[in-house]
Amino acid sequence: MENTQSISEHGIFPLGDHDWMETTVTQEKYPNVVDLGITVDADKLYQEFFDMRKPSKDHYYLSMSKKFVVDRKQIMQNFEDLGFTQETYGGYGFQRAGSYTKSILDNLPETKTFRKHFTLAKPGWETKFHSDHGKFETHGFRLVIPLNTDAHIKYKDGNYCLKRGGIYFWNIVHEHAGWNPTDLERVIIMAQMNNDYLVRRGEKLLPI
Repeated sequence: MENTQSISEHGIFPLGDHDWMETTVTQEKYPNVVDLGITVDADKLYQEFFDMRKPSKDHYYLSMSKKFVVDRKQIMQNFEDLGFTQETYGGYGFQRAGSYTKSILDNLPETKTFRKHFTLAKPGWETKFHSDHGKFETHGFRLVIPLNTDAHIKYKDGNYCLKRGGIYFWNIVHEHAGWNPTDLERVIIMAQMNNDYLVRRGEKLLPI
């Protein structure tokens, strides 16, 4: 119960006001997954990530854990218990991202982004069902861009596929499970949007 309350208040990754923006919410409910109707050059994004990654020893989640507003050890253990293990899941910060990559997130219509990073999931990676947080107002709207393969996510009503080269919202208030059924190390860009402008104008996706 205590852990559930902590996630609802602080989020699964409790960074408080670190790298945070005030977020505008206009609806009570949002779909599980929304195609935001924006296409990108996934090959170019992935190449910029590959070039950035080669000399880097960055680990986004470990470095950000130093900013936690609640007990770091317990949160990292919860993270691992859900399936976000260091062996199967990792991340890179956005400081050294390429110019094309930065331009995509810096020029979204009527939208600003924060907590931008890359995530990597090994083939076969899968988490338990969980909610990342309880309030869009506090944590923003999750933006996802698959770079080198389609991205997959499970909700209680089924499995969703996010096509490479698109930009999507996925609802991490709803219980969901991360999942990589491909034989590739999946790379995606994640960020938080400071409003629901694109979500309200996008196309709701259905389970596959």
